[in-house]
Amino acid sequence: MGRVRHLFPGGNTPQGFFSYYSYIIPINANRIFVLKGGPGTGKSTFMRKIGEAMVSHGYDVEYHHCSSDCNSLDGVVIPAMQVAFIDGTAPHVVDPKNPGCVDEIIHLGDFWDEKRMIRNKDKVISINAEIATNFQRAYRLLRAAKSLYDDWEAINYRGMNFALANRKAEELSARIFAGVNTIGAGQVRKLFASAITPDGPVNYLESSVWPVKECYVLTGDPGTGKSTVIQKLLNTAMVKGLNVEAFYCPLDPEKIEHLVIPALDIAVTTSVLPHYCGILKPAAVVDMNECLRQEHLAQYQPQIAYDREVFWELFTQAVNCIRRAKSLHDELETCYIPNMDFVSIQKLWEKTLERVLSYHIRN
Repeated sequence: MGRVRHLFPGGNTPQGFFSYYSYIIPINANRIFVLKGGPGTGKSTFMRKIGEAMVSHGYDVEYHHCSSDCNSLDGVVIPAMQVAFIDGTAPHVVDPKNPGCVDEIIHLGDFWDEKRMIRNKDKVISINAEIATNFQRAYRLLRAAKSLYDDWEAINYRGMNFALANRKAEELSARIFAGVNTIGAGQVRKLFASAITPDGPVNYLESSVWPVKECYVLTGDPGTGKSTVIQKLLNTAMVKGLNVEAFYCPLDPEKIEHLVIPALDIAVTTSVLPHYCGILKPAAVVDMNECLRQEHLAQYQPQIAYDREVFWELFTQAVNCIRRAKSLHDELETCYIPNMDFVSIQKLWEKTLERVLSYHIRN
């Protein structure tokens, strides 16, 4: 049996839906199947069954989950074959970049009864509009929440001992890259290991980041330089020619939270709310709060307490909106499911699986 790794290729953020879908698999892969079709047409089930079949054949598989419904898949990757299946519908529209040579579309809309679907036209349009309204409000609330988080971060930043922070970064870098020679330029793969979902904050760190020989843990409050340290490590790895996987923060999708260096079998992870590290024996724990001047923090405790409280209140309201959007999406699926020819879709799935398995023979 192969192993399954769980990740998020995109997420709900203060910037709206933020996509790293272009990093799911290289554009020069063996084959990229882009699935099209409405909600309830079976895209996620199609991909999951492919993944389960490949795992049973001994292949490791990546499940790329939907941040708006963790039980639904937006992608499946078989790394050993360089084959991927990707949900190409909104909000993460994906279209073939090299049609025929690499990419092709599987359109499950070919299997719905159009005459029966038209009867649901008004309902579908109405529900879609309400879903969009809930997501828009969720993103406004996340932007407001982030402004409080930024204020908390700024307070801590002004109290930092940067000389000590830089020394911690240098010591960690020296430990990780000891004896590693420069071999060229490395490449970075960008994804999410966590997401803001209808169930609140959800992470897959246990399967996406932590299963390495050595994992270094960074702790500390906002503004203490955790992301800066990891970014320095990423830059060093790339200069030395090491490929890396960078996992970003849903609250700030261009700020790195976790790093994996596969060639060294090493990861660096942050352990803060809402994702505390569950590793029993980390290679080392680096506490960035040691770089905070306590006399500075003491005078700002009321402001920090306020920022923390209001942040979580706004964050919770945003999650409620995402949960409402998910409920509406479930209702939308009922407009499609009864009108689908799933028998024919199953036959297409069987033919597609045969094709995927044939890539092993070609390789």
